[in-house]
Amino acid sequence: MVKFKHFAATAAGLAGFVSVIGAADRGFAADAAVDDAPPPAISGPQPLEKQAFASRWEVIVGGGASFRPAYEGGDEMEVSPIPIVSIGYADWLHLDPGGLGATLYKDGGFNVDARFGYEAGRSEDDGDLLKGLGDVDFGVTAGVKVGYQWDAFEFYGVIDKTIGGSEGLKGKIGANYGWHMGEKLVVATSLEATIADENYMDSYFSINAAQSAASRLPQYKAEAGLQRVDFDISATYAFNEHWLMQAGAGVGVLVGDAADSPVVENEWQPQVTLSLGYRF
Repeated sequence: MVKFKHFAATAAGLAGFVSVIGAADRGFAADAAVDDAPPPAISGPQPLEKQAFASRWEVIVGGGASFRPAYEGGDEMEVSPIPIVSIGYADWLHLDPGGLGATLYKDGGFNVDARFGYEAGRSEDDGDLLKGLGDVDFGVTAGVKVGYQWDAFEFYGVIDKTIGGSEGLKGKIGANYGWHMGEKLVVATSLEATIADENYMDSYFSINAAQSAASRLPQYKAEAGLQRVDFDISATYAFNEHWLMQAGAGVGVLVGDAADSPVVENEWQPQVTLSLGYRF
């Protein structure tokens, strides 16, 4: 069954769209700054050359839709709108629907970024198995990302702490690879593993005695550890200097104690997105 609901995409999903738009934007800007020389057939996204623009500010607005499970572990798919508002200053400050990011340190390909965002939480109305488990409240997140850019690759590690909501701590390690295919098309792929602490696992995958009595699901204790692995691929097409479109697809796989939870209907978590953005 497919259902429509108000926007409730995760911060990660939103940031993914904006980052790929940014990759296409960097490639377009670099091409414009080399006397119209054509880019190589396949290459990594080039650093943004700010002197090509009259302003150090960048603004992207747009929207689209995602098709994904109604909750993490569910098998009922839903279509959700994705509003896009992205504001960046130079190469160190960025605000988008996923949150605020600021570069604290950068040396060659190495960088350290501060991150501030949110954890959307979960409603027991998101799935039949969640009835009686109660809601997981909205929370604010703060964290750090450490990354290294090498040619067309980026290798990174992230740690985020949720204040409120699950009160959880999550870490991610991953790699991105992006390349130009012609003058206007950028393709990007990513592979990421997520590790979650006991607070996060308890909030989303454990079932205590009271919840078991209310839901009739068996009691279950999910321990900290590797929680999921995600693979994504996307393509961003620049129609011109301003208009960009992105299509993306990916799949996440719940593993370990998360996959064994009684609230999980399907370990495989697919998603598809389609978005259109305008850069000022």
